[in-house]
Amino acid sequence: MTQFESSLRRGLMDANLAQYERVLQNADAAEVNFSPAYLRERMRLLADPWGWMRRQELAGPRRRTRLNWRLIAIVAALLLLSACAVAAVTGQFSQWFPGIWMNPKAPEASEEIVSRMGTVIGEPQTVDGATVTLNAAVWDGQELRLSLTADIPDLPEDFDLESLYDLECRLGLAEDQREAYLRKKIARIHADSHIDSTEEEREELVRADLEDPYEPFRTSFFRAARQEDGTLILQGMTALFDYVEDPELTLHIENLATYKVEEGDNDDTPRIHISQIDPDGTVTTDQELNEPFLKGPFDFTFTLDNKLSPISYAGDIDATYENIPLRVSKITVMAFQVCADVDLLALLDPTGEDPDKLHISLEQNLAMSLNGLWTKDGEYVECLGGTAFSVDENGNADGEMRGNPVHVIDPAQVTAVSIGGKRVELSGLTRLNQ
Repeated sequence: MTQFESSLRRGLMDANLAQYERVLQNADAAEVNFSPAYLRERMRLLADPWGWMRRQELAGPRRRTRLNWRLIAIVAALLLLSACAVAAVTGQFSQWFPGIWMNPKAPEASEEIVSRMGTVIGEPQTVDGATVTLNAAVWDGQELRLSLTADIPDLPEDFDLESLYDLECRLGLAEDQREAYLRKKIARIHADSHIDSTEEEREELVRADLEDPYEPFRTSFFRAARQEDGTLILQGMTALFDYVEDPELTLHIENLATYKVEEGDNDDTPRIHISQIDPDGTVTTDQELNEPFLKGPFDFTFTLDNKLSPISYAGDIDATYENIPLRVSKITVMAFQVCADVDLLALLDPTGEDPDKLHISLEQNLAMSLNGLWTKDGEYVECLGGTAFSVDENGNADGEMRGNPVHVIDPAQVTAVSIGGKRVELSGLTRLNQ
């Protein structure tokens, strides 16, 4: 299976999951409605108490002010030590990341889980009157999520939250970390895709990727999560594996824009736009763009301090569903997702035209998926997802089951998963990482 096929398979499954997102997101009505200005100021204080105090002193009257620095030092130390705890208590991460599915029955527990993989950043930048603040990052060891707040003068009230043109935005890894990251990334893709390659061939791919400024994060990943009172909450998301320690990243934002909505478009139907950027920097898109609402450029550099690492288990699990013979060899539990590596023990005909080969319907695909999990406290958490197979020229198939829990989970608390309705105890498998 090629890298393109692997990416396509993952993209198709993400598209399946996306249709349920609006249904599963819980309203924020039960939370205290702090003003955006208050939340931003509190975030800046928590992220940098010393800097916040210095800014307050400089902003005051031009006279010598006596400050109790001993008291401030104590307060600053307490704030820094408890920043994530305070965020959990006040629901700060749920405000920054409205797209994260929190447990409505135990929101404090969800906040605590997210805070353990969260890095508070709180850096504002202003360009041409627009202020963008990179609030925080959340990292589960495989997927990175970013939260940004944009205060934009004269932001249209009918702003299209569905799709954004973000091709000129990018995320970069520090130069002294890129090579090691790309080497592990290519080795993993080849291993997962069963590609036979020599070390020399993989090194050639690494050298080629090092010449591409968009590697290892080529995917456009911005979406608008919420708009309120001239303030836009932006979310960024991309794959980021824990191949290097304490990754240092630079986020570049430039010419972020919306697509023009054509008359007669159905607002209830997600719109897919095809855009690309050529090696010479020429941008082409299938639809006309509105004037960028964030021209920038904005550049934020930050280091990820926290992550909630995935936990993987290996085994030989019979997961046959009805007449479909399956074998699961690996299960990986993450905060936002559970994955299982699957082999199909039958020849597959995706067209259904060959009666001697197995045909899997959409209904069967959804039913055989990784559709739930159990935690140590006995809670059953439903997962939404499906199974995607890659088929070689002989009809042999392997693939991946993916399920998104209906709320964020702690991987260490998961004891069993449901595959096609069958409960699989993780204690009976071999844990691969400690």
